[in-house]
Amino acid sequence: MRLPQLHYSLRQLRYFVATAETLSFTAAAKALHISQPSMSTALAELESSFGVQLFIRHHASGLSLTQAGQEMLGRARALLKNAEELQNAARDIDAGLSGDIALGCLTSLAPPLLPGLISRFMKAHTGISFRTREAPQNELLDGLYDGSLDVALTYDIDTGDTIDFQPLLTLPPYVILPKNHPLASRRTIPIPSLLTVPYVMLDLPHSREYFSRLFDSLGERPTPVFQSAQPEVVRGLVANGLGYSILNFPLKSTRTVDGAEFAVRPFSGEVGAITLGIAQAAGMKPRRAVQQFAAYCGEYIRTHYKRRAGRA
Repeated sequence: MRLPQLHYSLRQLRYFVATAETLSFTAAAKALHISQPSMSTALAELESSFGVQLFIRHHASGLSLTQAGQEMLGRARALLKNAEELQNAARDIDAGLSGDIALGCLTSLAPPLLPGLISRFMKAHTGISFRTREAPQNELLDGLYDGSLDVALTYDIDTGDTIDFQPLLTLPPYVILPKNHPLASRRTIPIPSLLTVPYVMLDLPHSREYFSRLFDSLGERPTPVFQSAQPEVVRGLVANGLGYSILNFPLKSTRTVDGAEFAVRPFSGEVGAITLGIAQAAGMKPRRAVQQFAAYCGEYIRTHYKRRAGRA
């Protein structure tokens, strides 16, 4: 089989990625410990070999990526990661998986999910390291698209055609209440009964809209008396008697960091569930380490959370 002839090098791709991340020839050259003229020449040769312009050069304000440059950036990062994995595999052929995984996780999921998941995976695969990013949904999807993230743990919200989403667990919303609240004596909670109770809102993009939509059939949405982007703060406010809130990820404990307790109750009837899963950029073939981690995520989440999902 005749191998294709390449007109660019990994070195040029590395220069391209560094320059795209800094939008400065000077800063990129300094980071890579080479001269600025060498950097500029290598990138000009890369543009020539590709037949496209990657950067717009502004005399007074540095650089910006062209549309072609933006589209090539994710592919260049993926190719460099594959090249790194090939080198690691050659060096550690008998040591199993090795390499670095850039893992994103939705902000509200990270505290209960990431520590145990990463710890157990690294015990079984000692050659793997992680770079983690906890972020809102839009930042995770952007990171997958531009190649700065390999994989993300998130919900099936606004994923679109650019993301491959592997569903793992269906999670219906549930109510948390002060332990001694009158509604806590009920086995299930009708949505209308919450309209007269103070609402503590988890103030994260998508979460606030998703939970508020549960009340749309009543023609009225609750007005929060407290709101926080930190799930632990929300649980603490509820446990200390300041209102109820709505969550959907299964909890292992109903005690907060200050020692207060709250009650967990499911909704009465059918409510809109959401799906937890693994997201990756569509069309990008993941490296072997990423494939193994994605498979392990499915096994871990189903084992540790399936029985508790949706159960009070």
